[in-house]
Amino acid sequence: MEKRRRNPQTLTAEQFEAFRTRLDEKGNVPPPQPVSYMMGEIVRGVYPQLKKVRENGYTLKMLVRVFEENGVVITIHALSTYLKKLAVPREQAPTKAANKGTAGSPTVEVRPGQFQMKPDLTL
Repeated sequence: MEKRRRNPQTLTAEQFEAFRTRLDEKGNVPPPQPVSYMMGEIVRGVYPQLKKVRENGYTLKMLVRVFEENGVVITIHALSTYLKKLAVPREQAPTKAANKGTAGSPTVEVRPGQFQMKPDLTL
């Protein structure tokens, strides 16, 4: 099969100005609220309140019951994981290590499954 090249889309000056005007109008209107929320969004949305009640002595088990009373089913483990992630600012969040095998020598690239020869030690 032959790949077809996409033709670049073009707008007339009138279409461009109409598009610009619509975007300006949208800029003054708040975005529509979602119809439903995923669990991470729910926990993130109520995080300030969760943090406050945790500081007042609520346990995770108590919080899970509060969620359930409001129609939200979540496990203690899941809630704990969300709260841990939200407690760490994004700037300080640990990044995934690119390759653990490179810890020995920063100048040598070692791929998974490769053998890295260590220099001989003087005795």
